[in-house]
Amino acid sequence: MSPAYDIELTATAEATFSRLHREAQACIDAGDGSNFKATLFHMVEEIVTKIIPHDPFARTRALSGKLSNFFRIKTGRVRVCYAGSSEHRKIIVLYISETPRKEGDVNDPYAIFTKMVMSGRFDKAIANLGIKPPDRKS
Repeated sequence: MSPAYDIELTATAEATFSRLHREAQACIDAGDGSNFKATLFHMVEEIVTKIIPHDPFARTRALSGKLSNFFRIKTGRVRVCYAGSSEHRKIIVLYISETPRKEGDVNDPYAIFTKMVMSGRFDKAIANLGIKPPDRKS
């Protein structure tokens, strides 16, 4: 069996993951482990630690167009966007969103992620994977 993928989170993804963890832990500490916040965190945690490493490059997870080097997992209102390298056995989680998707809305997670990618925010992270950044000319 091949070795597992190393999973890293960008500062953007880490901030969201940490916030979700704090909110979930507060609910658990208050005796409400079935609270939506606890469920949401466990969902994101499972995506990052189990689902992505199991089959990170599944075609059904691939994004298209300007984001063709990126992948995403969607479950309910959760979107986790990432890039990876099979050669380096590494996955970098770039963005985690728990906002509902409404195409055309200013808060659409894919619109936000696209702006972040096109601004160059993740260029250093994806360069570490050997992935070239998207073409920003068109």
